[in-house]
Amino acid sequence: MSLLATALRGHERHANFRNLDWAMLVTALVLCGFGLVAIWSADGAGPIALGSPVVRQAIAIVLGLGLMAAASWVDPRFVKALAWAVYGIALVGLVAVDLVGVTIGGARRWIDVGPITIQPSEPAKLAVLVALAAFVADRGPEMRRFVNFVLGGLIVLVPMALVYQQPDLGTAGCFAALWLAVMLVSPVRRLHLFAVFAAAPLVAVFAWHFVLHDYMRERLLVSYQPERDYFGEGFNIIQAQIAIGTGGLFGNGLAGSLQSQLGLLRVRHTDFIFAHAMGMVGFVGGAALIAAYLLLLWRTSRVALLVNDLFGRALATGITGLLFFQAFVNMGMNVGLLPVTGVPLPFISLGGSAIWTQFAALGLLQALLTHRRRTAFGRD
Repeated sequence: MSLLATALRGHERHANFRNLDWAMLVTALVLCGFGLVAIWSADGAGPIALGSPVVRQAIAIVLGLGLMAAASWVDPRFVKALAWAVYGIALVGLVAVDLVGVTIGGARRWIDVGPITIQPSEPAKLAVLVALAAFVADRGPEMRRFVNFVLGGLIVLVPMALVYQQPDLGTAGCFAALWLAVMLVSPVRRLHLFAVFAAAPLVAVFAWHFVLHDYMRERLLVSYQPERDYFGEGFNIIQAQIAIGTGGLFGNGLAGSLQSQLGLLRVRHTDFIFAHAMGMVGFVGGAALIAAYLLLLWRTSRVALLVNDLFGRALATGITGLLFFQAFVNMGMNVGLLPVTGVPLPFISLGGSAIWTQFAALGLLQALLTHRRRTAFGRD
């Protein structure tokens, strides 16, 4: 409690909102704006009705901005002090999915809370990241010990296993990505990391035969050979590639590709929104979209350079790694380079839980900037 009291007493002294990264915020808003247009287009580009996907997404963005503002005000020391409480709440939420969750599209990943449906695995990403960053910061040089390296892995492995059981292989991969990002900037022995990479092929073979469900193995195979199940799992992969290809240089306009217009491209609001967007704006628009993501990742990774404590550095690097992983995987599966896993495209795919989590993450990055002390890099 003393740490909490210290953080609260020192908040006004250390907060400096002139350090806010406006480029980060504006880039996120541009992505959100593009996402709203893409969602509206995917819904038929007709009159906007109350309760339509684009209206729901707009409301989620407004609430997300509120979360970002609140998070940017909170002292990071306060966040660090509450890390394990937040981690525990996240685990409770993941367990609750198995007990009282609702099933949508054959997967139990959501919980009905009054008039809204939330996906606990989305905020769990951020909660686990905060706990892992706090663990690494508290151990410091002791992270070189193998036992601490293993404990750091278990912090992520427990929620990862809970998410896998939903089943949600894509989000489970997100947990692995944030663990790797944090470990790369923590004072762990590189020999331990090398051992993980060396063992990865053996783990992959073991997982293929003894961990993955049959439908997961089939989905992975179909991702690279969609003709195996042309009118089933492979159908949408083929339609996504056609939609991207027919977008040409400048796209087909707001109507999108013929695949979208005829309803052949499924889940185009969420998992395959990148394919729909490419059908709208073509290669040039897609390149601009990727450039926007690169700008956002530059601004988020920059925070890790500006902060002068291990907790902040681990948190900023983890958020950057998580955003990169999600954008890369979503685009990769849309173009046929990666398996279809259901990872949302950050700030663009339809989904309130994802938008709230992403804006909260940016808010924590802004908090690291507004509460940071002067460093060797100076002030911005």
